[in-house]
Amino acid sequence: MTDPQEVELLRIPSTLDRLEQVDTAVERMARAMGFNEDACADLGICATEAAANAILHAHKEDAGLTVEIRLERYPDRIRIAVRDHGQGFQTETVPDPTLSENLLKVGGRGLHVIRALMDDVQVRLLPDGVQVIMTKNLVRES
Repeated sequence: MTDPQEVELLRIPSTLDRLEQVDTAVERMARAMGFNEDACADLGICATEAAANAILHAHKEDAGLTVEIRLERYPDRIRIAVRDHGQGFQTETVPDPTLSENLLKVGGRGLHVIRALMDDVQVRLLPDGVQVIMTKNLVRES
């Protein structure tokens, strides 16, 4: 794999009011790369959802804990890695939000939405947290 052309690293405290900063940075990079407006919005949704999951579930909104977001720009794709320092989880234990018993539940759709909008999603369990790595390929409109 080649090195990224550009890397931007954000470190935010685990407070929901910092999600706008994540969205702005992701959409700025995506727009500069040539992603269309819909794709830019989708990328912002995925990055903020992954960061919100880290803040709410892994860090329990402890502002003393930091969420790290790494944005990598490649010629043909963007890669977004969101890392927390929580207990971790098994993706197999996340309930399927499309099952009838889960349709009316308020939460539990984040990872499902991320997987639907991104081209590749990896969830890595680390000794001291979780890293969600999301990749979206750049499709140039002709």
